Amino acid sequence: MIFENLSINRIITHEVFPRDNERNIVAPTYGTNLVTLDQLALDAFCSRIMEAMGKASRALEMTITNSGNQSMCAIAKSLIDYDDALFIQHSRQVADNLAAAQKSRGLPGGVLVIFSGTAGHPSKRILGLIKAETHSGFTRNTAPNGSISLQFLTNLLLTPQTKLYKIGIFVESDPATIDPLPYGWRALIYDDQISVSNKLSAAQYFYDSFLGCSFPETSAKLTREFHDHTKDFIRHLNVPEEKKIDLYNALITYLKVDQSPTVQTAVFAQTFIQDAETRDAYAEFMNAKDFPAIAIHKDLADVASLLRYRKISFSNEIKLTAPAEKFESMIQMQSFDGEPDENGQIPTWTRIVIKDRIRGQE
Repeated sequence: MIFENLSINRIITHEVFPRDNERNIVAPTYGTNLVTLDQLALDAFCSRIMEAMGKASRALEMTITNSGNQSMCAIAKSLIDYDDALFIQHSRQVADNLAAAQKSRGLPGGVLVIFSGTAGHPSKRILGLIKAETHSGFTRNTAPNGSISLQFLTNLLLTPQTKLYKIGIFVESDPATIDPLPYGWRALIYDDQISVSNKLSAAQYFYDSFLGCSFPETSAKLTREFHDHTKDFIRHLNVPEEKKIDLYNALITYLKVDQSPTVQTAVFAQTFIQDAETRDAYAEFMNAKDFPAIAIHKDLADVASLLRYRKISFSNEIKLTAPAEKFESMIQMQSFDGEPDENGQIPTWTRIVIKDRIRGQE
């Protein structure tokens, strides 16, 4: 939501290179003028940014941990205040910082795109940075006689098909603050190569060394809150128990099986809650719990033990326990009307099918 109403007023590009064979920094090639885009190209550029930052599984809000004089946060604050000439001149420092952060020879070079503008409602000033690797492709040309030819182009970047880019954006959340940095500023990143297994280690140079950011320290706590609040919502839903079982299984899948490195209420709702009214109710419930609407880093440290087993309780101390990841595939449960009791009331019974034979008893 923060990138709705995105407007970009200045863009400049520089190029950074891999380190040489002796691991020395190769000086960047600096852009000397602002980039001029027609409206169609500018709209496409904004669309790339909004599409990337709107991907909940690949965009994260970070904690700004480095806000010293030469930090990216401090540079961002200065750049959005500069006139065009100073913006061009001082943006070179950003390219120098990226080149310095890329300490490994295995890290590729690329085009560094620096842009300023506004976004959100009400609009807030932003400073964005994109590291984009180039690729090649074809463009179609149509001749006056109707014949179609293809032209091979190199050094393409930021096309809809490419995933080889990273984005960092600093948002001036409170222009009136007089507190020292990073107060009044937020930082968000996008990286299509984020994965749970490496926890962004492949891009650590980008978000840590370059941007001066880190994962929020509260990730484990927020993940636990997401789990507990969502279970609470499911528990109180006025739907058949079979539907609740499906949603409990979905929660386990989303947290434990899904390889996304983030959790977000909107993503869970869109993926696993089919009914639009229930999705809206879930969003309102999580909002009432003050749970963040943005994507948060998935950290299962505080919830791992709760995801190990699924437990179903019945009356008379009857319980069914099974490994969470096998519950959905190995167990089928169905409610049906039982035999009337002495008062003529028809109880609800549960039929359970376990796809295995009895292996032992105690």
